[in-house]
Amino acid sequence: MEWLAAFDAKESPRWLSLLGMSGTGKTHCALRLWKYASQRANFSRTDYFPKRFFWPDFVDELRSGNAYEQFNDLKKWPVLFLDDIGAERDASGFAAEKLNTLLGCRMDKWTLLTSNKDFDALAAIDGRISSRLIRDKNICVGIKTKDFSER
Repeated sequence: MEWLAAFDAKESPRWLSLLGMSGTGKTHCALRLWKYASQRANFSRTDYFPKRFFWPDFVDELRSGNAYEQFNDLKKWPVLFLDDIGAERDASGFAAEKLNTLLGCRMDKWTLLTSNKDFDALAAIDGRISSRLIRDKNICVGIKTKDFSER
């Protein structure tokens, strides 16, 4: 896999975005890559506590005012995994704005993203978000297969 090879070769950081229907293995694949990368990240500061972030739940924490310090930390972490971006209920645009802000700060950091939305649906939420998925050497993959439970 290109993302992992670039990580192992210590190339410039990039993102891997896996987009597609629920049940296609996106989270499973991204979680394996994230575990591998987070154990090998060259980061000497003590404020890196690797964990996967389920974006809809994290947005709820942000709305309640309980996660802003952690939100600021995520901007600096060497490896980040945001699972299920775009899945939150967001009539106000709050989640899209927070995601855009976070991603804007992560352009030079290893990042893994999953979404049950395709590229066009993410672009409809906010074109800045979809644009960042494909900038520079970032990799965006559309997964087109049946839900695992239907196979």
